[in-house]
Amino acid sequence: MAKKKYKLGWLDAEVSKLTKATWNYKDEDADQTKKLIENFKRNGQVENLQIRERSNGSYEVVNGNHRLDVMNELQIKEAHVYNYGKITVEEAMRIAVETNETRFPTNYLRLGETLKAVNSLYDAEEMSKSMPYDEEQINNMINMLDFDWDRYDKGILNLEDDPFNYTIKVKVSKETFERWNELRERLNDINGYDNESKVLEFAIIETLNIPIESIR
Repeated sequence: MAKKKYKLGWLDAEVSKLTKATWNYKDEDADQTKKLIENFKRNGQVENLQIRERSNGSYEVVNGNHRLDVMNELQIKEAHVYNYGKITVEEAMRIAVETNETRFPTNYLRLGETLKAVNSLYDAEEMSKSMPYDEEQINNMINMLDFDWDRYDKGILNLEDDPFNYTIKVKVSKETFERWNELRERLNDINGYDNESKVLEFAIIETLNIPIESIR
């Protein structure tokens, strides 16, 4: 009896018929896998898998290899997938990069506001079980909203009373200077501030709250 082939496009496929891509460039991470398991338990499969048909008739996951692991762990029988059909491994690799890495930058102040709203129903420890942040990172991003930006709105500083009366001058690369100006513009857009000390504090706060994996 001939093996039934999946049609192209969207469909529900048997998890047992899907295999991981040996060329998948995403690292394994036990902690993130635990979070993904909790995410599946809370929300189910909310992102589809992308697959391709190999010459031997099997189906390889193009995007969603770690989700496939979780589905097997949780003994989920069917997965919602998009089947590209008989595309080459090179085509599959391109699709994997395009769909995995096309991400918009996070506004960490607005993320903090979002987490604070969620925190009204769930504590940080519970949130950290299914979110890509640990408890400390969640609390830091929430507490960042309470930072007293107005303490620098003094116009002309009184150097006798103001503890921030020292100047640091350093030479930086063009890339760093452009990044500095970018942060200044972002801070001005968000809060209406245009002040060197605020740019520095904004940069420090943003850096402290970016997951370490994102800045390696």
